[in-house]
Amino acid sequence: MNTKSMTLKIDALSFRWLSGSLILLVAALLVVGCAGTYGRLKTSPEVSGAFAAKRMLADYHYFYDGRETLPYAIIGIKDGYTLASKFWTAIPRGDAKFAKLVEGISASSLAYAHGSYILDPDGNSVGIWFSTVPHATVEFLADRRVRVYSPYSPASRSSFVGHGRY
Repeated sequence: MNTKSMTLKIDALSFRWLSGSLILLVAALLVVGCAGTYGRLKTSPEVSGAFAAKRMLADYHYFYDGRETLPYAIIGIKDGYTLASKFWTAIPRGDAKFAKLVEGISASSLAYAHGSYILDPDGNSVGIWFSTVPHATVEFLADRRVRVYSPYSPASRSSFVGHGRY
């Protein structure tokens, strides 16, 4: 075998290995970079029960998204956190409107309404969620601010994919 063709084979092999390693490194950095500021929902029978009983928990500030007669979701954000949003509407503590909003979600769809904890990136509970949509995008910002994206989708309330408005 001639040394020139052997060198070309080694160079091609090195190039493939280097290219593959670079792609894996970039993918790993993207995953690590994106994972740090987003939370998630964790389904909870206790949260579902509190909403079913139309009970506002004491240490939460409540908000809803959608129309008052047909809300998309109701959230409660724990004291000490701030909701960063212009689309969610506050529900004053003790407001009778809360029960109507819960009924509106339950009656708005044939789908089952889910109660969930809103968890930060470390798995700590910072809020609660109630909606027929069992998932949400939850972003954590500086200074204990939380951005919860709406589950609203013009195409279908129950098949939302991607980010809603916040």
